[in-house]
Amino acid sequence: MLARHSLIAFLLVVAAGLSPAHAASTSATSISARQATGVSGDVALSFMTAVNRAPNTDAKPSWDVVQAQALELSRTQHNGQPETLRFCEPQLKVCNTGVVWRAGNGTKLFLRQAEDMSGKPLEREVCEINAFGDVRVCIDWDTNKTSRDMKDRHGHWYKVADQ
Repeated sequence: MLARHSLIAFLLVVAAGLSPAHAASTSATSISARQATGVSGDVALSFMTAVNRAPNTDAKPSWDVVQAQALELSRTQHNGQPETLRFCEPQLKVCNTGVVWRAGNGTKLFLRQAEDMSGKPLEREVCEINAFGDVRVCIDWDTNKTSRDMKDRHGHWYKVADQ
């Protein structure tokens, strides 16, 4: 899907958010090999499950509700100003918007929506990225389908497995 390709540039921006200071910190050295090199999707799934437990309803919340929760989490972690991203890829005629935050265990998460030129959503995902920023697991909000991607040495993301 064209939207998947546009995720490449988005995740490069997100991965760039992993600061060199964090990579050299003592907390980074205490990360287990599994946490650093791979992600399970469990943290993203936990976020989706928590959002799905809307009080007094069995219905899945709207995407707007999910975005509002992600924005609030990001806002509290960034001194009142959420970490958001938006960029368009004219050659693919796709624009992406995203919100970035960290889970309680330090895992970097992001919410992403790809839209066509008329603003119609093409893809909506909750993703988690490993500590190195080179492996990600995404869960499609609409289908609950899970995918795993890896970044090559040139910064390009490639699908390696569906789960």
